[in-house]
Amino acid sequence: MKKPSSTARLLATTAVAALLGAAAAPSLAGNYAEGDPRPVPMTSSTTRAAVAADAQQWLKAAPTQGYTDAIAQAPAVVSTNTRAAVAADTRLWLQSGLAAKQNGEAGADAAQPGYRQAAADYSSKTAAQAQAQPGTALR
Repeated sequence: MKKPSSTARLLATTAVAALLGAAAAPSLAGNYAEGDPRPVPMTSSTTRAAVAADAQQWLKAAPTQGYTDAIAQAPAVVSTNTRAAVAADTRLWLQSGLAAKQNGEAGADAAQPGYRQAAADYSSKTAAQAQAQPGTALR
C-alpha cells in the first residue's frame, strides 16, 4: 500500500475544512428574517402613578405570605440609626475583636473566654461612645 503524499493530505484536509466551513456558515450569518438584531429601547405606555396605584391595589388583596388571620403580622421595624452611627458601631465591633470571633472557624461561642473578653471590650467601647456623644446611642 502506497502512503499518500503530503500534497494529497493537504488537499484532503483543505477539502474537509471547506466542507465544515460551508456547513457552519449559515449559523454565523445571524437571523436576518427578524430584521435589525440591535436592541431597541422600549417605551412604556403606563405612567409611574398608574403603576403605583396598581401596586397599592394589589397589596390590598395580596396573599399573607403564610400568616393566617388568627396570627397578626408584626409591623415592620425600621431602624432610626444614621449611616454614620452604624459605621461607628461597625468600627467598634471590628476593633473589639468580635468580628474575628464571630467569623472565625469556631464561630461565636459565648462560653469561650476570648469571646467574653471581646464582648466586654465591645460593651465598654459602645458605652464610652454613648457617653462621649449622648445623642448617637444605637437602638
